[in-house]
Amino acid sequence: MATRTRSHTGESSETFAQQNLLKNPEKEVCAIDNADIAAMRASGAFPDKAIIRPFDRSVQSDVSSQEWICFPSYPFSLGLRYPFPEFTMQFFRKTSLSFSQTMPMVWRVLIVLNQIKALHVPKLCIEDIPIAYPLRSHGSSRFLLFSTSSNPLILKATKNEDGRQKKFFFVRRDSIAEGNSLPVKWLTTGRV
Repeated sequence: MATRTRSHTGESSETFAQQNLLKNPEKEVCAIDNADIAAMRASGAFPDKAIIRPFDRSVQSDVSSQEWICFPSYPFSLGLRYPFPEFTMQFFRKTSLSFSQTMPMVWRVLIVLNQIKALHVPKLCIEDIPIAYPLRSHGSSRFLLFSTSSNPLILKATKNEDGRQKKFFFVRRDSIAEGNSLPVKWLTTGRV
């Protein structure tokens, strides 16, 4: 399956607006190249009609754009596909977080909670999450789900993922489901 891309050599500077939220932007230069994008596409992570922007080291994950949405590669490494499961999408709708500003722990917790909802507790809803995992800022306007217990419900959810900040890519909003309703800018408040 070929990666569907478009030439962007003449793109206007208004396509991406810097938010300047990253503490060390020079350490978060994109490390996903066109070969990585092609491999992800071949895995079926996105519908065939999704337009993925070619690799560009000059664009940071915290930019805002009316045309493009930034995706971290991490959830796809866990086997997720877009559109994400409905429970996960509800979380992002409710919090107004951008996908790329969430820590890996958020994705792991949402995957487990989605399974719990599907198999054991169908009435589990997004509003129940803060009981065990309130959402907190973790620097550079990134967020995690912080366990309120010394005995967390989900073990090893806080495992660090080295280099994950450098693994992101952009998909054209109008080429994916709900793309035009996803956040344009990163959320910058301390708690949600």
